Amino acid sequence: MGVFSLLVSQRRGRNEAGQVAVEAALVMPLFVFFILGILQMGLTAQARVMAKYAAYRAARVGAMNNADPSAIEAAAILHLLPVLVSSSETILPTSSTGDVISKFARHVSFDNRLLSGDKMVKTVVCGPLKGDLDGSGPNSIGRAGQQALGGEGSNNEVDFDDPAVHAFPAAYIRDANALRRFNRLRLVVQIQLLYRMPIPFANWVITKAYLGTSLPSVLMMPNKNGVPRDVGMTQVGQVARASQMGVFVVPINVSYAMRMQSNFYLGRFALPEKNECITYAHPG
Repeated sequence: MGVFSLLVSQRRGRNEAGQVAVEAALVMPLFVFFILGILQMGLTAQARVMAKYAAYRAARVGAMNNADPSAIEAAAILHLLPVLVSSSETILPTSSTGDVISKFARHVSFDNRLLSGDKMVKTVVCGPLKGDLDGSGPNSIGRAGQQALGGEGSNNEVDFDDPAVHAFPAAYIRDANALRRFNRLRLVVQIQLLYRMPIPFANWVITKAYLGTSLPSVLMMPNKNGVPRDVGMTQVGQVARASQMGVFVVPINVSYAMRMQSNFYLGRFALPEKNECITYAHPG
């Protein structure tokens, strides 16, 4: 009986060891993804916070520099550097002045372009639009307002501090376009960030989940290039194109508005003719 009991005990031990190995093999991938997912979601949340700050800094630079689009984009990239991932899938340090200069130069020159050709950091002026200031829009500043105080504007300059331009008569309160008139010298900048996620596997899952919830089922059939049909140049299309090239991103869009602190020069920096900022529909 003693030998029989020992054999039974040994067999039971081997069976239990095998069961533990099977359970570990089933649970371990889920556990690893859970940990990687937490890390990646934490980095994504950090990127959104940084994007909010970068939008503020970009709007301030634009307000101080005549809405220069190159200065706006440079400010956005500079203040997003701590969360931007390079083309080599690494987050380069920004712990010293030299690190910041080097990383900024990389992102301005080539790292800001994904393999798909789309920009990782894109800045868009939501307002004012060209028609708000050049006399062509329904709520545009009049031609007299397009000349600097002192008569040196040549109908090409809009004073940011002209009291006549900033006037807000009480009658405007009953006007449906009052807010547009009142805000036509307020610069609105949006950062459209395609945040490149650095955590492997978790980035793939999050991108696929985003595409799955963003694309209607009728568009999920890919074309010959592997990109979902009819997504065109939308931001979803940008995410899909990058995904097909092994670059996994999620979009983060943040806007900031600031009153101008320098004049608009209508012939120097072209304002957009239409608002290309991304908005989200509210339920109901």
